[in-house]
Amino acid sequence: MSITTSILIRTKNEAKYILNTLRLVTSQSSKLKDIVVVDSGSTDETVNIVKQWSDVKLIQIQPEQFTFGRSLNIGFKTIEGEIVVSLSAHAFPCNQYWLQNLVKHFDDPEVAGVYGKQIPQPNAWPSVQRDYIAGYGDQRRIQTNPDSPREHFFSNANSAIRRQCWEKHCFDETLTACEDAEWARAMLRLGYKIIYEPEAAVYHSHNEPLVKVYQRAYKEALAFQSIYEEKMSLHHALRKWRKSVLADIRFILQNGKAYEWILQAPIYRLFWIYGQIKPSLPAPMWKQLVRQWLRE
Repeated sequence: MSITTSILIRTKNEAKYILNTLRLVTSQSSKLKDIVVVDSGSTDETVNIVKQWSDVKLIQIQPEQFTFGRSLNIGFKTIEGEIVVSLSAHAFPCNQYWLQNLVKHFDDPEVAGVYGKQIPQPNAWPSVQRDYIAGYGDQRRIQTNPDSPREHFFSNANSAIRRQCWEKHCFDETLTACEDAEWARAMLRLGYKIIYEPEAAVYHSHNEPLVKVYQRAYKEALAFQSIYEEKMSLHHALRKWRKSVLADIRFILQNGKAYEWILQAPIYRLFWIYGQIKPSLPAPMWKQLVRQWLRE
């Protein structure tokens, strides 16, 4: 008997994208057991659009209840498939074989999770494009080492998870982000494999206001520190900022991007690196920096 597959989509104010995402997942070559959408307080038309799909189950939670891990756990408790696919509401499968390529590895009982490639949207900012291209290559990877943080990488924006493995270790609801990496590490410690499958690709990226760039980086850094109990030094942060800016500039020049992006890259990376280092700074220091920045 074939393994049953379900799709879990988390939403909040995704009216611009959710219709296209639902159309793409329901036109896959592989059959689905069910689709569940967990919405965390949308104020646009997201909920009304989802309700038009009679075969999609909608779960609504309050915004204050939301963490990435909690919304996933709520969905997993409701969904029926043996394999649960977690997909961002604004991640668009590249073709009709996306789902097939994502779940084909589960014939191996040692596979706990599979995550797919994320291709930046054509309008993605150069710095954003470079991050996605660097993070998601074209070679399949098998991750087995629980002691290597690199092998803990996993992304619930485009992933598939064996339900039995989630039952052994559900997502950490206290983390501000990186619930996927924490789960992957737990699976590797239990002796399972994590697979990166580049053929299971989606279009997914974020062009966000700089404040959002900072907030996303801060939440990820806060969670990373909670998981690994490691802090970033100011020296390391400055080196990382400089290295990233130079890499962005090379990418801009090599790909024929508008020269104005060369001026914007250092600013983008400044917000990005400040979010990353903030959890490692003593509170009086970062508060003073923020006050000074606001005055200027």
